[in-house]
Amino acid sequence: MELRQLRYFLKAKELLNFTEAASALFISQSTLSQQIKQLEEELQVPLFNRIGKRITLTEAGNLFSVYAQQSISKASDGFELLKDLNNLQAGEIAIGVT
Repeated sequence: MELRQLRYFLKAKELLNFTEAASALFISQSTLSQQIKQLEEELQVPLFNRIGKRITLTEAGNLFSVYAQQSISKASDGFELLKDLNNLQAGEIAIGVT
């Protein structure tokens, strides 16, 4: 499971349309579909019901979306923390006095 796949999943969930989600993510629709399919295979559960060109979220997809969003948020928080650390805006300093 990759963060990229989680981002793709969340955008598809938001728009409920693979073509629109792919366009919003600046990727091809086939790439989005392939990544979502790989995520579903890894999770061993369908996240979307596919009805022609329409998609709806499955119950599993709805439940999983909460954790996908938390994962993206935590990864983003960690990235910001490391950025601050590199810019000396975060971290610890220890001063020893004798």
